[in-house]
Amino acid sequence: MNPTQDCYSAEETARLRAQVSVPKLLECGDVARWWCTHIAETMPTAVIQSPRAPAPLAQAEEPRILDVMAETDLGRLSLQDFLHHPESGVRGLAVIKGGKVMAETYPGMRADAAHLWASCAKPMAGLMIEHLIEDGAIDETRGIGEYLPALRDTDWHGVAIRDAMDMTPGMDCEENDETRNDPSSNAIRAFLAEFAAPHKGRVETLLEVLQSSRRVGTPGEKFEYGSPCTQVLVLLAEAISGQPWAEMFRRRVWSHVAADGALQVHLSPDGVALAHGVVSSRLRDLARFGMLFTPDWNRVAGKQVVSAETMQRIRTGTRDRAFFINGYDGPIFIDRLGDDTMLGNARQWDCVWPDGDLYKGGFMDQGLYVSPARDAVIVYFSTTPNMRMTRYLRPIATSGLLD
Repeated sequence: MNPTQDCYSAEETARLRAQVSVPKLLECGDVARWWCTHIAETMPTAVIQSPRAPAPLAQAEEPRILDVMAETDLGRLSLQDFLHHPESGVRGLAVIKGGKVMAETYPGMRADAAHLWASCAKPMAGLMIEHLIEDGAIDETRGIGEYLPALRDTDWHGVAIRDAMDMTPGMDCEENDETRNDPSSNAIRAFLAEFAAPHKGRVETLLEVLQSSRRVGTPGEKFEYGSPCTQVLVLLAEAISGQPWAEMFRRRVWSHVAADGALQVHLSPDGVALAHGVVSSRLRDLARFGMLFTPDWNRVAGKQVVSAETMQRIRTGTRDRAFFINGYDGPIFIDRLGDDTMLGNARQWDCVWPDGDLYKGGFMDQGLYVSPARDAVIVYFSTTPNMRMTRYLRPIATSGLLD
């Protein structure tokens, strides 16, 4: 196998495909590396094509971006040296400003390969809820069970939609080191259901896992990151729109985006769109999604699909600092980014800064960083258990090279 081109022999492909499982993916090893660019070979997939010709992204190389320094556990390295370090794990990186590619490199994959977004997909799920709010179809202060019959008689019933958007449901769906190592945790049971893997001898559906969730705290008290929380938003959007989630996203967003390739929304065995993170596309198309949140949206889309009202809710939606710090993940993000100047999290975004910049990260270190004020987007794909590339995001954004 050539790691740069991500090419596998028939024998290697068969061996790796046979090993795909939740435990193997959590290892972030060879199986995960293969799976990240071959998900559609292992899971049902909704393939969303855009009817538009790809929007050109002009080249405007700024080599000084690769000179940006950051402190990592591998040492203080320039971005250039970090990308070529054998332990960086980075497979593709792009920095785009004003519709122009300032830096782009693929040290571990083909540029035309579709790669896992992981939790960088969560703002997709959040955006569909924003659309429904603006349609007047939902009131985000009301409980989820008022709109989603399947969760009406569960502990999710009284959780306000806004609390689900902000990852503070007070439910037992949090993801952290403890829950990922607990085979009976709600988070792991959800992942097992997505792969049709049994829990205690029985294959559960994702809905059954969500219905069994229990209240363990007060909604709105602290930031409690968890993918099951995002999946509730997916089911909510389907219940209100009456459409499969992937079709809803196609109609409202991707049909307007001039993408290079297909957006792949991978599905649970019973057809639920796994928009919490099991989504894949080319790197440039992840960048195009990020550009929808900037004033440059019209360079990549024929219609504005992220309204000024949505941006206002995201950028002013953070709660107080204690809310962000008191949960498990706030301190984790501060350490991961090497920065403590963010206001907090909001509406499926991990971090929002006073300058309006947004960050969303994903498992195995995927990254989506949006700077609306700079008309800039930084995106990258990785396969590594260590979230190292995050250390370069704020230094690149605030270097002056994107101003």
